[in-house]
Amino acid sequence: MKENQGGKRKAPGIFPVGAWWTRYRAWAAGLSRGQRVRYRVCQVLAILAVLLAALALYLHSWIRLPDVPSVPSPPDNPGPSDQSSGSQSLPGDLEYEGAELPQVSRSGQKPGYYTFLVCGQDEVSGATDTMLLFTYDTKGQRVSAISLLRDTMINTKANSKRLNTVYARNRGSQSLPEKERVENGMSALKQEVSKLTGIYPNFYVLVEWDAIGELVDALGGVYFDVPPGMDYDDPYQDLHIHQEAGYRLLDGRDAMEVIRFRKNNDESVVLYDAGRTQIQRDFLAAVLKKCLTPEILLKLPALVQIFVDNVDTDLTIGNILAFAQLAVGMDTENGLNFVSMPFDNAAYRGASLTLARQDELLELLNDGLNPYQDEIQASDLQLMYRKRGGGYDVTNAELADPAMGRVTVSPPKNNEPEETVGDGTEKPPDPEDTDGSQAEEDSALSDLGTIDPGDIFPPTGALEEWKEPANSQEAA
Repeated sequence: MKENQGGKRKAPGIFPVGAWWTRYRAWAAGLSRGQRVRYRVCQVLAILAVLLAALALYLHSWIRLPDVPSVPSPPDNPGPSDQSSGSQSLPGDLEYEGAELPQVSRSGQKPGYYTFLVCGQDEVSGATDTMLLFTYDTKGQRVSAISLLRDTMINTKANSKRLNTVYARNRGSQSLPEKERVENGMSALKQEVSKLTGIYPNFYVLVEWDAIGELVDALGGVYFDVPPGMDYDDPYQDLHIHQEAGYRLLDGRDAMEVIRFRKNNDESVVLYDAGRTQIQRDFLAAVLKKCLTPEILLKLPALVQIFVDNVDTDLTIGNILAFAQLAVGMDTENGLNFVSMPFDNAAYRGASLTLARQDELLELLNDGLNPYQDEIQASDLQLMYRKRGGGYDVTNAELADPAMGRVTVSPPKNNEPEETVGDGTEKPPDPEDTDGSQAEEDSALSDLGTIDPGDIFPPTGALEEWKEPANSQEAA
């Protein structure tokens, strides 16, 4: 039997598109009107299903949790400085390049744990006046945070010894790109936070305070228990704060007034750093609770836009949405734990500062904040402390500014009355007097001299709650 005629063979494997299209048109023409409508609907649904599947695949690759930077293995023969300080300079890892990490970090990070340094920046001075260290346990669905006081004394040779000046001081030249300046400042601040807490934050979030008001409005308001006495007017800053006390719904303008409040007009209520920080911390906790409710998903587009316009971070939008997916619906009554750094009052060259209380701080850190396998020890911290003979020193490190260790204290003055606040301790300087620019503060602190005992505050402990003074004399 012959396979073909005339010695020519047909090309195999070619799909007859033309013939198929002819048959398809003939089939479609034979459909009734109702059949054609149902067929078109099926076509549209099929196309939408394909597009949704493609979108889901894309979002799955984009909305994902970030990778936690790994800690390089310690060298076989650490140098003397490494052994004595309990931390080492670790090259090799991009995120931690040049960072001095606490020894506890070498035990490894617990699975599902992420740490974030969240800061609110003052637009005028550039200082990070609000700083919170967050730990999110994604497996246990628990968020823990500790607020770090802006006036915490740090081990530095710079004139200003405050924690809140680290970011602005280390941003670098104004000729650098803004993103690079932010990263420089936040890297330096993360380093100082690791010395204070033993936790080197995985990521940072730097927020402009004005964004809080926009966020609250986008959320439809936030319920908050406003403390009494919020009546203040400053015509020079065009700042007017008049808030009714009690638990009520705050809009964005209300929120900005509450978190900016420091004292009232007659100074019968004065918030020092710890009191003001606690109000900010409590309000941010209320905002976070609102953000974790399921209905927040409907407001994500507006929230994302506010975030893009007002926040600097090393997280991607996809990372943030991935965390939001995990956290929405969390038990906010039992899953959120906000605490404040326990402290003692101190002073240096006329500036009011605070010193972290080591034992109480370690207890708080190891109760939900610690992301590492091992417990954080005193050897992982570098804390400033007051020496018995006068002056200051630092634990587990050398004093960066030797002059701090040589400060002398003059003998008490006889019959000198003591100004007191509610707990009987000497009155710290008004925080309004310590909020100047970096240049003004450096100039004021440029001359090292003898400190009068009136500038050295005895330990007062941690201010766990802000309370209105019982009378005007206590807050004077």
